Amino acid sequence: MFFKKRERSTRGGVLGIFRLFLSLVIMFILGLGLLQAYRSFSGIDPLTINPKSLVKNIFTSDSIYKLVTSLLSVNPTLQISDAKKILGPSKDKVAVKTNTLFKFAVITDSHTDYQNLSKALQQAKLSGAKFVVGLGDFSDVGTLSELQETKSAFDLAGLPYYITAGDHDLWDSRDKKSPPEENFKKVFGSPYQSFAFENTRIILVYDSDNYFGLDLMQLNWLEQELETMKLQPYKQQFIFTSIPLYHPSSDHIIGKTNPKLKDQADHLISIFQKNGIEEVIAGDTHLFSRYTEPNTGMKMTTVGAVTSSRNPQAPRFAIVDIFDDGSYNIEDVEIK
Repeated sequence: MFFKKRERSTRGGVLGIFRLFLSLVIMFILGLGLLQAYRSFSGIDPLTINPKSLVKNIFTSDSIYKLVTSLLSVNPTLQISDAKKILGPSKDKVAVKTNTLFKFAVITDSHTDYQNLSKALQQAKLSGAKFVVGLGDFSDVGTLSELQETKSAFDLAGLPYYITAGDHDLWDSRDKKSPPEENFKKVFGSPYQSFAFENTRIILVYDSDNYFGLDLMQLNWLEQELETMKLQPYKQQFIFTSIPLYHPSSDHIIGKTNPKLKDQADHLISIFQKNGIEEVIAGDTHLFSRYTEPNTGMKMTTVGAVTSSRNPQAPRFAIVDIFDDGSYNIEDVEIK
């Protein structure tokens, strides 16, 4: 439920100084407690007598017994409580209690593992997810029958869903010399869209055409969406893509098939960063990972695959928790 596995409102330097100050205060209070204990059993105020007399008095056998007893009876909890009363509430809080506004699921790369897809959707529903974002590759080769069976699984789950196409979902249409997204559009509609839920804006980008990337129509639509978001600011703004725009170790990125598309990926990252996008979340790698794009600092996540085949991890999906303080958390969830 890195950012935001969930961000804490702490600052390391200030918190360290505060802890040191609190420790010194607690030691001071403990010292006062020991002083009072000695006064109680000896009837002597050590601050008013000669040090030699004090030492002599302490080391009588009866005094040693009482002193040890007094030391063992000190209650650290009470001393700490006293320290908190003196210092008052901390202004530099270690943790801020937040409430979950809502959560949603991110599911990708089921291919033709419809059983795991149904399990993931039911698990997401039981967790309290309000809707599902799908990041493509819900088929092996993108035939109408594969995509229709996928749609049946989503419909049976009873959760609202928003889906973009993966590169596998384009193969059959491309092979038939049709627009690559044709079969997907017949089953699911447009492979790019945007919507808002509560205080969060979500944009699904169709970037899985490995040969031509985003066409001019989608690019214009995307830039208009980003401009529109400025008129109604949201606490969270996410971009979802099928193919990662960047990854530090995987070659499953835009530009793998057509290197010229790397420039388009860089452009997208730049405009997302300039328009306040919180994070870009993608599929396709069959691996859950979180990282930062080095040039812009854009936070990025790839979500693990639902399928049980060609998967370096156990089948999984992700849950995104949105909190009322403006933070969020992305949780990697294994399918049970």
